[in-house]
Amino acid sequence: MKNVAIITLNGYFNYGNRLQNYALQEVIKKLDYDVETILHHELHLSSNENKMTRIVKRIVRNINPTNFKKMISIKLTASKRKNANNNRIMAFKQFTEKYINETSYSITSDTSLDFLDSQYDFFVVGSDQIWNPFYHQHEKIVPAIEYLTFAPKEKRLSYAASFGINEIPENYIDRVKNGLSGMKSILVREQAGVEIVKKLTGKDAQLVLDPTMLLTKEKWLSIAEENKNKPKKKFLLTYFLGEMSPETVNFIEKISIENNLEIIQLENYKYTELYNASPSHFVDFINSASIFLTDSFHGVVFSILLETPFIVFKRHENGPSMYSRIETLLQTFKLENRQINYLIKKPTEWMYLDFSETREVLLEEREKSLSIFKNSFFY
Repeated sequence: MKNVAIITLNGYFNYGNRLQNYALQEVIKKLDYDVETILHHELHLSSNENKMTRIVKRIVRNINPTNFKKMISIKLTASKRKNANNNRIMAFKQFTEKYINETSYSITSDTSLDFLDSQYDFFVVGSDQIWNPFYHQHEKIVPAIEYLTFAPKEKRLSYAASFGINEIPENYIDRVKNGLSGMKSILVREQAGVEIVKKLTGKDAQLVLDPTMLLTKEKWLSIAEENKNKPKKKFLLTYFLGEMSPETVNFIEKISIENNLEIIQLENYKYTELYNASPSHFVDFINSASIFLTDSFHGVVFSILLETPFIVFKRHENGPSMYSRIETLLQTFKLENRQINYLIKKPTEWMYLDFSETREVLLEEREKSLSIFKNSFFY
């Protein structure tokens, strides 16, 4: 049996990251390959803890000495978040150990990559934002890993790899162009990715579904687990990776009150019993929710897979927008009307979503993506 290595973003706090890694592994296993995910320190996703530390440091540097109480409050908040993150990371590691086959070794910037070629018959980079230039800082190893330049062309594949942005920054263009030029097969997750590849290389990348969408609802529910803190009554679920505006908070409260729904927030570290929910709990929460409000790509994905009514918000974030992936997803499944700007004045549509057409599109797109991926190993 041939061996396949997955190169993706490593990390233990992001639901989408863990679930897409599991899904791609399971799809490759179905193609009758042995598969494992290569660990590499330089591409570990920055933890929320590190993000919070940077925010705190920036605020403290600029704080006025007269605002001493505010500074103490910030430090206490950071400490609470650190503890919450540690618990969350533990839950994610337990999920990973149970469901994802990771290598016993980990590549660092000091690692020679020569040995990898003899260990594997194919390398698959993806999915997730593995090609997002803003995630990469370690110039020595990252270009070799993210575009598999250590391997011969016939072994270099991608599946649903994402740039996460619409335009490649000028200082990254040569690196991206050179990396893409040596790929055997380029399968991307967003239309923006197709356009980037064409513009930089002249190659025709193919658009495919996120790997999570290649697994059936039944498969996902087989690994779902009920969190002991899940409410008994009906609830509204939220998962926001960006900051929630006051308008968003008010909208959530309005839906909650009008429909007598408890609000469950998975992203709020203040509610530690929910913040450390595992990826298996994440799946169950979405499946059980009366409605799901999110700015997360994989939040929308699992709403579609599990047929849970949802409303998607554009993320409030610094830097280039990463919304193109959600736009492609909504366009593919003809669900553009589930964006908040469409629904804000249509309350009768908030709680109801007919998935019959979506179900047909999913079956068709899943079959197409599986076929494209399978063929990419052979041509």
